[in-house]
Amino acid sequence: MSSHRIILNTSANYIRSVIAAGLGLFSARWVLAGLGASDYGIFVVVGSIIIFITFLNGVMSVSAARHFAFAIGRGDSEDVTRWFNTSLSIHLFLPLLLIIIGWPIGEHCISHVFTIPLRRIPVCHWVFRLSLIVAFFSMVSIPYLAMFNAKQHLAETAVWGMLQSVMLFVFAFILTKVSGDRLLFYAGYSATISIVIQVTQVVRARCIFHECRIIYRHWFDRNRFREILSFACWSLFGSFGTIIRDQSSVFLLNLHFGPMVNAAYGIANNVSAQASQLGIAMIGAFAPEITASEGRGDRPRMLALAHRASKFGTILVLLFAIPLMAELDYILKLWLITPPPQTAEFCQLILVTFILDRLSAGYMMAVNATGKMAGYQITLGTCLALTLPLAWLFLRLGAPPLSVSIAAVVTMTAVSVGRVFWVQRLLNVPVRCWLQDVVGPTSIVAFTAVVMVLAPRLLLPPSFVRLSLVTATGIGAVLLTTWFLVLVANERIYIRQIGLQVWDRCRGGASC
Repeated sequence: MSSHRIILNTSANYIRSVIAAGLGLFSARWVLAGLGASDYGIFVVVGSIIIFITFLNGVMSVSAARHFAFAIGRGDSEDVTRWFNTSLSIHLFLPLLLIIIGWPIGEHCISHVFTIPLRRIPVCHWVFRLSLIVAFFSMVSIPYLAMFNAKQHLAETAVWGMLQSVMLFVFAFILTKVSGDRLLFYAGYSATISIVIQVTQVVRARCIFHECRIIYRHWFDRNRFREILSFACWSLFGSFGTIIRDQSSVFLLNLHFGPMVNAAYGIANNVSAQASQLGIAMIGAFAPEITASEGRGDRPRMLALAHRASKFGTILVLLFAIPLMAELDYILKLWLITPPPQTAEFCQLILVTFILDRLSAGYMMAVNATGKMAGYQITLGTCLALTLPLAWLFLRLGAPPLSVSIAAVVTMTAVSVGRVFWVQRLLNVPVRCWLQDVVGPTSIVAFTAVVMVLAPRLLLPPSFVRLSLVTATGIGAVLLTTWFLVLVANERIYIRQIGLQVWDRCRGGASC
């Protein structure tokens, strides 16, 4: 049943992510046209402040989901309820603290630090305040959304995600038609959509999960409080490194080159965000089952799932990343008409960084499942944080804006290698297992796909025909190589069985 659930959740998440990626990337064209390159770059900069304030969101969500899933794996429903209430008490206090601290810092940065045209500073303050409201609702809803993940109800969250993507897509088109200050209008409407979706998911969680009932005597359980915060604090170190890597790039580019380069980098991050959603579609389905397997004491299954998460997560990224990287210049012109300079190069480097991350993402979940976080997170967080001084050094020496993304590629390589060696140390998994089970198969897939897409790219001029051939060739090469050279016999048999079951259900539903 757990394998069926993983496949169902993966399929739902992947479909959601494909739809969200298509709508998100296409709507970005309207947003860029509606706001203009300068205001779009300003929006990226203001958004980066919110990310600094709310970077605890992801950390606390992972911590809550990990403890929920571990208790679920042991089959203790009351323990899940206690963990939920402890987590809820933390997430009612923490948002208030972060906003009290972050509000004056953000206002000061907008007025005195960032390179923003003087006439746009008042609007930027309102955009920042609206973003703070969204951040508050996001942090308060974390325990409820974490329960969806821990209970592996990812298909429902995929539906809500698709609904949000459709609403934002429709609004992006409306943005090109409205008059007045479009930046403020865009921020207000986006905030409204986000809050409505989050509140709806909280109400749904309270209705379908009996573990989400509020019991005040469990709110201040010191031992659970300490365990959740301990796990989160060590995770925080690694996540803080990620924030430094990503958002320091925004700040450095703004200080050295201004909002126009921020617009190019923002579009590249938009592409990266959609790519990330496609990769997480696979990883997200594996994470709760990996943790539950560790909770049941079934470590061999946990490690097998971690290897599969890394392997298939990387292959799913290669499925779209290789054709996309090969035709980025043409795609950006179709998409944005007049993309900011160097957007394609930023996109390509960010996608390379993302592929490197996926190669060892399953190992990250394996370490999270064990709870042995300290040395692992210190090593990874330090590697990621080194992106800032490395990028600063490149720019100081006169390197172009792309050097910021090159620094990220260097540090992400160190992170993937670091994950492998920590898993060897903590779980006694030899490095050769990762090389044989993950790096070897994915390298074969990547090499074959790259060689195949070179033929139409070299023989034809840039055109929609070439784009179609490159996309079909790349996807076909990835799928065929995966089926015949990567999947082992029992995996192919299992996929055939699932396919036949889905086909039989479809036929049965059609006949009814």
